[in-house]
Amino acid sequence: MGEHLKLITLLGLIVAISIGSIESANILGVFTATSPSHNIIHMAYVNALIERGHNVTVVTALPLKDENPKYHHILIPPTEASTKRMDEMKANAIKKVTIKDRMDRIESILVFGSMMADPLKDQRFQEIMQNPDNKFDLVLVGLFLFNPFYVGLAAHFRCPMAISYTTAPNNILPNFIENPTEVSYVPVSPLYGMSDLTTFKGRLFNFMKNIQFSVFTTLLNYQMEGIYNEIFPASDYPAFEEAKKKVSLVLFNYHFTDGLIRPNVPAAIECGGIQIKDKADPLPVNLEKLFNSSSEHELPGTAPNIHYYRWLPQDDLLQHPNLRLFITHAGKGAVTEAEHHGVSMVAVPMFADQIGNADQVVKNEFGLKLDKATMTESSFKEAVLEVLNNPKYTENIKRFSSLTKDRPMTAKQNAVFWIEYVIRHKGAYHMQSPAVHLNTLQIYSLDVIGFLLMVGFLVYKLITMQVKFILRKVCAMKLSKTQKIKDQ
Repeated sequence: MGEHLKLITLLGLIVAISIGSIESANILGVFTATSPSHNIIHMAYVNALIERGHNVTVVTALPLKDENPKYHHILIPPTEASTKRMDEMKANAIKKVTIKDRMDRIESILVFGSMMADPLKDQRFQEIMQNPDNKFDLVLVGLFLFNPFYVGLAAHFRCPMAISYTTAPNNILPNFIENPTEVSYVPVSPLYGMSDLTTFKGRLFNFMKNIQFSVFTTLLNYQMEGIYNEIFPASDYPAFEEAKKKVSLVLFNYHFTDGLIRPNVPAAIECGGIQIKDKADPLPVNLEKLFNSSSEHELPGTAPNIHYYRWLPQDDLLQHPNLRLFITHAGKGAVTEAEHHGVSMVAVPMFADQIGNADQVVKNEFGLKLDKATMTESSFKEAVLEVLNNPKYTENIKRFSSLTKDRPMTAKQNAVFWIEYVIRHKGAYHMQSPAVHLNTLQIYSLDVIGFLLMVGFLVYKLITMQVKFILRKVCAMKLSKTQKIKDQ
């Protein structure tokens, strides 16, 4: 009887483990942005998927630091022209710019967009596309603003697509899943800082930014459609707007505890902190010795107190109990890791979403922000001392750390569940917002408003005509009665 009970228990455990899982799936990951920080996020999904036993083929533009033999990696380095353009953009982005510079930058960005097509045209990628034996259950694409035309890959491989986006939902992101746009209380984008939407000035600024980004995304979409038609010709592929509808999920590197409270459709999945390890890996020996022997140093300024490295295991370091302050450029991944591990910050944002991320650090009193253009040795020293010596910053971020960890599933578990859900249900298009199948006029009910205005106008004209007719009759009767009295 005891053996039978053990067998039943074992079978029960096997069934329990099997619930919600799927057989090993073939997944293609395409991450061609030339940004190492983006790859950290994207590869976190890949590593989670191979842990579940899925077969993953990964295409990147940059070498990967921690290669894993469990996935097949294909490296397609950026062209020389693309690298030069990206370097120029980075250099210009950190400068103080005029309105004219901003317009020139937009033109530069649109030119750079066409270079994102280079990896798909590369012979190594063409071999993946043309090999009839390559069957994929899902394509996972790292979205980098300039590559929405990658949606054609879902059409090519006849499978659903999931998108990895390295920051929070915003209005500069191509809205594949038609997440609601609520400009009255949701920040449009962190690119130029975060507006205080409790004030009229903040809402006005947010509204004007929305118009600006709407114009930009319209121009970008026009360009992306042209590139799509070049790589995925109409003779063999659906139209660009139709191909977009094959996007089943957008995995966002954000969580509502970040402070961005907004409505999300079911296809918007919160995966903030996906790259954070459950437990830190052992530090390299030299770093472990340095941190374990650290004491109350004097402020850096002499060589013995300054240690230079080309690369550091950031997530692991932020978990070390002796780390007291994080001086950061305020990239989304860096801020998320510091918040998760409860480390206060001094933020020196350079460009893009870093500005808005730093604003949130200040708003939440997790640390201070310094302007790269006006920062001095004195202001830097004051900021460091303030954050180190004022306990409110550590207390606030420790409290937030506890809050953001309190979830029904970890970011990794959440991502894996929904990716497998989409694979199980062949795209899970029942999750799509109805807005995906509407045009702009329909989404904003402009056609309905136009119809109602037209009906209202017709009703107004009919009522006006009736009133005029009645008035004419009344006036005619009065004239007739007056005339009869005169005749008598």
